[in-house]
Amino acid sequence: MSLYQLERERDLEDLVEVLQHSDNPSIRKRAAEVIGDILDTGDVEESDLVLESDETDDLGLEALEAEADRETVIDVLVRAVKDDENEGVRAAAVDALDKHSQEALERVVAELSGKDLDAAADWVAAKTFADVLEADQPELRMAAATGLGRVGDPSVTASLVDRLSDEDPRVRARSAVACGRIEDPRAVGPLEELITSDSNIDVRQAVARALGDIGTEGALSVLLDAAGDPSGSVRRVVADSLGQFGSVEPVDTLVGFLDDEHEMVRRTAMFSLVEILSNAPPQQSHEVRQAAADRLESATADEVIPPLTEILTESSGSPQRRNAAWLLGRVVGHQHREMAREALIEALGDDDGMTAQFAATSLTQLDDPGLERELLELARDETGDEDARSKALFVLGKVGGDRARDELGEFVDRTESDELREQAFSALSKLGGIGAGGI
Repeated sequence: MSLYQLERERDLEDLVEVLQHSDNPSIRKRAAEVIGDILDTGDVEESDLVLESDETDDLGLEALEAEADRETVIDVLVRAVKDDENEGVRAAAVDALDKHSQEALERVVAELSGKDLDAAADWVAAKTFADVLEADQPELRMAAATGLGRVGDPSVTASLVDRLSDEDPRVRARSAVACGRIEDPRAVGPLEELITSDSNIDVRQAVARALGDIGTEGALSVLLDAAGDPSGSVRRVVADSLGQFGSVEPVDTLVGFLDDEHEMVRRTAMFSLVEILSNAPPQQSHEVRQAAADRLESATADEVIPPLTEILTESSGSPQRRNAAWLLGRVVGHQHREMAREALIEALGDDDGMTAQFAATSLTQLDDPGLERELLELARDETGDEDARSKALFVLGKVGGDRARDELGEFVDRTESDELREQAFSALSKLGGIGAGGI
């Protein structure tokens, strides 16, 4: 079974087998990453972390002893950190332990350093982590830096900043991430030096994430300067981090990313633009939204419409869907027009009323010969959502032609819904009166 299938089925048992026994270090590394992703979801039962054993078929003494000796996923990850011959696998195992809990990190630090962290208070754990930042073994320094980020005490920022010059890039990257978790503005200067001088792509990516987490004006300034990084993967992380700022400053840079040579940079930039609109303070939301729309006039439909429609149809966040619907009415060109139309019509029935209203307003902006026909079909559908049908009638009043005018008259007389009758009559009035036909 492929790793993809194991990931899709959340099969921890077989993923652990791959991590333990595969001869390919790239596959073992990916197995550790997938295990970490599963642990990071937060909905894994502790019983799921215990590996199966054939020795517990009865309740005798031997079975109980076997039960106590059963290995867990955490045991296997700790052993991978200690013993795997490949540094990439060891690093991925540290990250997987981090995604499980601070206790898992304390476990690996304790086993690698010999220090007792059992049930230690946070300040004791922080002191121990800080002490082992100077350890000879890089995996121990990695785990210590990651643990300090989890503790989140700004008093350890200086120790983490010292590790930003560590000889091992894996330690530098995790020290940068830890600085971001702590959100201490004092780390911005050292992080700026690292993102401009470090040759390691993973380190620069980690710094970009950390600056987004810190979120200060200084951090934003460094991220904007890093937009020209030669690595597309670093630019993608920069674009993603810029979405955490709810101000107009990143808009120009993100729009500039829309013609990046790498598709993932372009898509991430569009998602971040929507995030900025969603995160903007209420008193600045109009300014930020208008600035984004103005800048997007220079972008092509191919750069803008596919990611916006994906946000509108798939995002779970109402603010994101609202802003995607709003933008679609202001950036649409002939290319991908059908895609935008279908997404906006579907959004007329969105559970969030504002998303549905923005979708209706954006539909009135489309120059689309197929729009009238689809709106009439939606209005006719007696099994459809009444709010969506009402909004379809509203849009018809803005964009309808002879066909809509001819058909709405009978609809006014035939519908049993007072709300739909009122909306249809309003639309008909805007189109110039009652015609003939059958809707």
